[in-house]
Amino acid sequence: MNLDIITMGLAVCDTMVKPVTPELFQRDSTPVDIAYSPGGDALNVAVNAAALGMRTGLVTVLGNDANGAFLTRYLTEQGVELSAVRTSDRHVTGTSIVLVEPDGERHFLPDTRIFQELSPDQVTRDLLSGARVLSLNSCYRLPRLDDGGVVPVFELAHELGCLTAMDTTWNRTGDWLERIRPALSHTDLFLPSYQEAVQITGERDVRAMRRFFERCGLRALGVKLGGEGSYVTDFQREYFVKPFPVERVINTVGAGDSYVAGFLTAQALDMDLYDSAVFATAVAAFTVQTMGAVGGVPPLTEVERFIRQNGR
Repeated sequence: MNLDIITMGLAVCDTMVKPVTPELFQRDSTPVDIAYSPGGDALNVAVNAAALGMRTGLVTVLGNDANGAFLTRYLTEQGVELSAVRTSDRHVTGTSIVLVEPDGERHFLPDTRIFQELSPDQVTRDLLSGARVLSLNSCYRLPRLDDGGVVPVFELAHELGCLTAMDTTWNRTGDWLERIRPALSHTDLFLPSYQEAVQITGERDVRAMRRFFERCGLRALGVKLGGEGSYVTDFQREYFVKPFPVERVINTVGAGDSYVAGFLTAQALDMDLYDSAVFATAVAAFTVQTMGAVGGVPPLTEVERFIRQNGR
């Protein structure tokens, strides 16, 4: 099939509400801006990487409902390959209410029960043939892929010469390390947020996190530091990459997913570790200046121009 990047995980319909303040809950009625947008970690990465020129595919489950039809149309328009998408009559399409504070911080109210049905057998040899990167983007929300369920899929990817990557969502059930440990030794690129890495490792210093994950057999680690940028290492070299300046942060929804999309795109284009992190940081800078998790990422040439203009 010769895709560049394949993502596995959540694809949802986001309803974004802004601005949300504590006073809102003391009133009967408060005017807010409401926007509807496709979302979900795996969808965000696939769509944003496609905007950068990558041939992307998505492995997820959608409901046989209006939201599922909407996401199918949207993804098709964005050029995302959907042959590995499964549909369900048992659950509704994943949905999420996103409450955005005035400073851009956000809080999610999700219904993701449909992803209980996401299965390793959706990733076939034919789908992986010729692919550069296979990424599990919603670890801790996929019962059949968590706790080592993704290992056979990653083994097949390695057999076919495909890099494996993993990102996490917030783990609601605890056992952060035990649930992810079986997959780590089969993962080339691990890209958690700082808060998630703290929960997994019990460490607060990124260099202590580096030592922890080095023992897990990763090829490279990237820790997303929010407004502080990111830390990346291949366990020989390490870089702290500061965020790019932007005129205004509209919201931070999807910024981490945009970073992942940029990093995986850079890896698919054979960029080195540092350039991959810089490119990923630039991609995230475009997303925080828009309201949704997708739609703000420009073509690759514009991202490269932005990087040059900012002296990186």
